Amino acid sequence: MAGTDMEAPEDGLRPSSPPVAPTGESGLRRLDRLTNDSRLARIHADTLAKTELPYHSGFAREFLRGDFNFAAAKMTVARGGKLIAIESEFRVAEGWFRKAMAWANELPKRQTATYPEIVTLEIKHAMSGRLVRLLTIYDQLFLLTMGALIARSLGSEARQSTLDAAQTRIRKIAYLCIFDNDRFAPEGVLLPDPGQAH
Repeated sequence: MAGTDMEAPEDGLRPSSPPVAPTGESGLRRLDRLTNDSRLARIHADTLAKTELPYHSGFAREFLRGDFNFAAAKMTVARGGKLIAIESEFRVAEGWFRKAMAWANELPKRQTATYPEIVTLEIKHAMSGRLVRLLTIYDQLFLLTMGALIARSLGSEARQSTLDAAQTRIRKIAYLCIFDNDRFAPEGVLLPDPGQAH
């Protein structure tokens, strides 16, 4: 990918999704635990929308199953510096995905039949809607690079490196959601853990 910075950020947030036994039409296991997460159900937001998200990739399935509801709930109650930090990370990720998609769209590729799984998601905050959008773009990148791999215009290592970097961008947003609001400075900087400060 000449001219495009597709490297994953060096923050130790490498994705590590284990292989999953296929059971669905797409080869991905169905999400059984997604919509009954009580954490998100307890959030009473000003707006409530539902969307159906089709997905093809194992990463999207694992993220939806393990991280989405937690991140969505934490985004709904984020305030002050934490909100600024998450917003900033969204801008970085969205800029990265714009470049990645422009690059992937230029690759020669072959079409292949794909059958997505579909899950219904609750959107209780604008940022969780942005997270759904990033997952959708990730899935498009997954399919475009698969077509390029089949056409032999992209090697498997280059494809995996690109997907790893894309996963890391999304995981970093979820990572920022872990911390409480008081762990962020007003300008959006994550403060060190008081127990580990020197």
